[in-house]
Amino acid sequence: MPLYEYRCEDCGKKFDLIASIAEKEAGLHPVCPKCGSKDCRQVFGRVTVLTSSKSGEFDDDLPDDAGDSDDLGMDEMADTDAGGDDLDL
Repeated sequence: MPLYEYRCEDCGKKFDLIASIAEKEAGLHPVCPKCGSKDCRQVFGRVTVLTSSKSGEFDDDLPDDAGDSDDLGMDEMADTDAGGDDLDL
């Protein structure tokens, strides 16, 4: 099952939620495990892709902290210009 990452807008706590795609599409209503707030936004972090190779090594050319400070919720992503000059969100 997919793992979704959320951040509480009230206390800033990041937490994971495991849900099926059907549950996600039906509408998840996550609650912060720290403060109980329902004001939580999904954040999109780094994606890891596992590949098979003869050497068993994979280099993504990104620093270890890439994506940690720039995680945005869906609404925040729509409000920013993330380099997509021709995109209308």
